[in-house]
Amino acid sequence: MESKQNGHANAPKADGATGADVALKALAGGAPRAPSAEDEAYPIVIRTDGTWTYHGSPIGRLPLVKLFATVLRRDEAGDFWLITPAERGRILVEDAPFVAVGLSVSGEGRDQSLHFTTNLETEVTAGPDHPIRVVTDPVTGEPRPYIRVKGPAATPLEARINRAIFYDLVERAEPGDAGMVGVWSQGVFFPLGWVEGD
Repeated sequence: MESKQNGHANAPKADGATGADVALKALAGGAPRAPSAEDEAYPIVIRTDGTWTYHGSPIGRLPLVKLFATVLRRDEAGDFWLITPAERGRILVEDAPFVAVGLSVSGEGRDQSLHFTTNLETEVTAGPDHPIRVVTDPVTGEPRPYIRVKGPAATPLEARINRAIFYDLVERAEPGDAGMVGVWSQGVFFPLGWVEGD
């Protein structure tokens, strides 16, 4: 994706740097320090579709976004931070920091493994360390599925499973207990929803 011009934050500066370069430099240098009030307004947003923006402009270089993702953390309050030994900045995540955009399957039944690929080209296999969960959107009533990519259970960094991949999972679903349906991966049954009785 090309950098936007006309004064956007991702447009090249006089020295050839883009807004994303400035953000990277802000996280890369200096001596360790205590957080300040400025940390509360770090201008990076991860949109619902997985796009990372800086001052409202998309960060179009995937390697740079991947670099930012390596220092992404979530605290117990549910807030997201970019943290290095030198800097820490709170960022806004509209839904989940990653999106699962690819799925491959190996094995069958209880021996099946579900392998997901995220928008940042991270591969993760659903299982005990990477559980799938489905919540119901309180507004639309639609399912919102996620898989843990990394991080502890208390403060996970998850990928939202996109609609096409979720429909694929539903087609592979098997019956569970009490009208529940779900999928197996690495010996774990992950509920996707319930089938209403007649």
